[in-house]
Amino acid sequence: MKSRIATFLIAMSIFLTGTAFAASPVTPNNEAKKAVSSLLKHVLKYPKFAKDDKFECCVLVRLTINKDGSFIVDCINCPNNTMKEHVTSALEKISSKELAKFAGQQICYKLSYKLI
Repeated sequence: MKSRIATFLIAMSIFLTGTAFAASPVTPNNEAKKAVSSLLKHVLKYPKFAKDDKFECCVLVRLTINKDGSFIVDCINCPNNTMKEHVTSALEKISSKELAKFAGQQICYKLSYKLI
């Protein structure tokens, strides 16, 4: 009987310790998403080499906003390496003081390059 009580108490302490130190998920800031989206729509343009080659694609990017309002490209996915390098370098050159208040936020963004 004592071993059952001891086992129960050990299991409860493991459960309570695990739930006490569990990290709660950080919800993305909608204000940060809107600010980044509006900035990228105005700054990023269809690259000339892609127009010349009549190339269309989607680029998926995960960005982290720095304290100075610039971006770090954490992850980028694109079928074309030239487009991937172009988007990465273009994003890392962008800086906005308005985005500095969202420092540390991670934003996922989809860029669609379509010929019209």
